[in-house]
Amino acid sequence: MTGQKPSPESRGDDGSNPPPDSGAGMTALSYLIAGILVWGGIGWLVDHFVGTTGIFAGIGAVLGVAGAVYLIVRRLGA
Repeated sequence: MTGQKPSPESRGDDGSNPPPDSGAGMTALSYLIAGILVWGGIGWLVDHFVGTTGIFAGIGAVLGVAGAVYLIVRRLGA
């Protein structure tokens, strides 16, 4: 028994188990970027149809950040 080589079969454990909350930072960052892009884009469309130059896009971006922060606090408990 002593001196036997371990079986070459993989046990499925490669020793690189990430911590449970390692993706929280990337999730928070993606919420922020998506909020700015989506709501800023909606504001840009409103600007286009109303004929203003960037007012609603700025308001939309600010609302996107506010919504993203709300989601981060709500879902991630930060």
